[in-house]
Amino acid sequence: MKFSAAVFGVLLSIVPLALPLNAAQTEPHEHEHEHEHEHEHEHDEEFTALGAHVHGKALLTLVLEGNEMQLAFQAAAQSVLGFEHKPSTAEQQQEVAAAIAVFNQGNWFSLNAQASCEVLNAQASTDLTQANVSGGHADFYANYQLLCQSPARLNTLSLHIFSLLPALEEVEVQWIVNDQQGGSTATLANSTVQLQ
Repeated sequence: MKFSAAVFGVLLSIVPLALPLNAAQTEPHEHEHEHEHEHEHEHDEEFTALGAHVHGKALLTLVLEGNEMQLAFQAAAQSVLGFEHKPSTAEQQQEVAAAIAVFNQGNWFSLNAQASCEVLNAQASTDLTQANVSGGHADFYANYQLLCQSPARLNTLSLHIFSLLPALEEVEVQWIVNDQQGGSTATLANSTVQLQ
């Protein structure tokens, strides 16, 4: 995909946060608090920093320039899989593989039909499949390339992810559609985002 310099700069500042690009991003990271990961716990912080690791919340970034779209999803592995440690049983390995397969299908979101967008490429991954994963926090990623036949008619993004992931409470959506940008929070009760 070819983006203009302005959009490319914004894209580089947003989309890489949903990609595990190097070992530094996939290694466990330190937090200012200590807690066990085998129990439920609440994070009261707002999901304000792009790429923040917060259970029950996810970040979705959508960038459209011309008729080409990039969509990037990032969430705590706990919110997608129910655990954040290296899969230790065959069942957990199957859960990881199944989640990756579901996200690679791209059926958990849809765009308004008038825009005629189709997924060209989908790639889901998780830190849990990395060789150097250990205890601690891990994330889940899904990245998509789409082509829209009528991009000027794009105005809505619907998320069907909440029925798939009961632990996911909200998705912060950041979007850039040609010369417009915005953001909103999607929830089970309000899962449609207006892209205007």
